[in-house]
Amino acid sequence: MAGDKRSGLPMLVPEPPSELETLKARLAVAEEREQAMRLVLRALTTSLRPFGFSRQRFLRCVREEGRDAPTDGPASVRHTVFEQEARRVLREAR
Repeated sequence: MAGDKRSGLPMLVPEPPSELETLKARLAVAEEREQAMRLVLRALTTSLRPFGFSRQRFLRCVREEGRDAPTDGPASVRHTVFEQEARRVLREAR
């Protein structure tokens, strides 16, 4: 290639993550999903009343947890879990 200029430095190629690093990352995501499920269950039990289920209270609890959840890193998966599981609870509560 005529237009391709090389600087003379060796090209640095990042090493692929090791299997151990991959497993650690997957474990961190799984632990965050578990924590998010616990928070959804806590919101559900908090919103149960003697004569039924308070949708407003449940949604308020889930929204508060969503605001507190980080937006980056493994903990960001909590937002997805909150959305999926809150929809499931609300669908079943009809």
